[in-house]
Parts: sequence; C-alpha cells; structure tokens
Amino acid sequence: MKRRILALLVALALVALVVPAAVFAADTDAVSCTVSVFLVSVTVSDGDVAYGPLELNTVKNTAKYDATHNLHGMAPPQTQTITNTGTVNEDFGIKTSDAVGTTNWTLHASTPNVNIFTHAYYVADTEYIGAGAIAFTNWSQSAASVEVAADVVPAGVRYLELEIGMPTSVDDAESHTITVTVLATEHT
Repeated sequence: MKRRILALLVALALVALVVPAAVFAADTDAVSCTVSVFLVSVTVSDGDVAYGPLELNTVKNTAKYDATHNLHGMAPPQTQTITNTGTVNEDFGIKTSDAVGTTNWTLHASTPNVNIFTHAYYVADTEYIGAGAIAFTNWSQSAASVEVAADVVPAGVRYLELEIGMPTSVDDAESHTITVTVLATEHT
C-alpha cells in the first residue's frame, strides 16, 4: 500500500514537471469602449426684439430696411440667429404667444382688429441683406408650433425674421410682450 501511494506521488510529480508552467498562468486582453453625448440643444441670439412704439394698423418686421424690397424693415435689423448647439441633426419649430399686457391682444391668422394683431415669421439659410421681397408666413394660432427648418447639422444656423401687424384699435396703449419659442427635436 505504501508502495502504491509512493508510486502515485512520483507519477504526479513527473506530470507536474512535464506540463509547462504557462498553462497555469493567466492571460489578459483589453476592450476599448468609446461613448459620446447625445444632445439636442438650440440657442437663439440675441434673443430680444424691440419693435418699439408702433402706430395702430401698421406693420413692422425685424429684417433689414430696404426702400425697394422691405419698406417695413428695421434699421438696424433685429434678425435672430438660431443655432444647433447639439450633437445630432435637428429640426426646428417655432411658436408665438398672444401679446400680454394690461389688456391682452389676441393673435389672428390674417386680420388685425380691436385688440387683435397678426404675427408672422420667415426662416432662411442665409441672412436677409435687402435683396428681394420677404415672404412672411402668418401664425394661424398662438401656442401652435410650426416646423421651419429640417435636418440642421450640429453648429448649423438659420436666420429668423419676425413681423407684427398692429391692432386697428386697443383698450390700452401700454407695452405688450410676445414670446416666440424656438424648439429643437432630433431629426429622424
């Protein structure tokens, strides 16, 4: 019995000598992982339009004044620059509010009236420089978003012009505030 145990131990020792040590060593490798941020983001510069005091039943827009093509423009213009500050292609939408004041003015699609005004937009890939007429589009209702640009690349820019049509008469002549909201969504 002792001889069998001894023979078994000798056999195991010989196997340990024959099998290379590398079989028992650990081996490693690496997996390289990358990640980027998925970001939908937009900025509007300068973000402020001052139409100023306007007469009743008049029209004024933010684009450059041009005696031939844009008599209702401003000097200096107050064009708004919309920039895709996200990391994906985006679609831009815009919406307007009613004019908030002591007595609110209600937006109408086409006809100013008592405490009723119109508000319109124009969006282009290039800034208006006074050449050619501008085709503004009236908002049909307040708080309703309309798509104005599709598939804008990151750092891509669009130029926004706004136009107000003043009421024919008002119940108060105080300052009113209109909020235009620019929305960005991922382009699909």
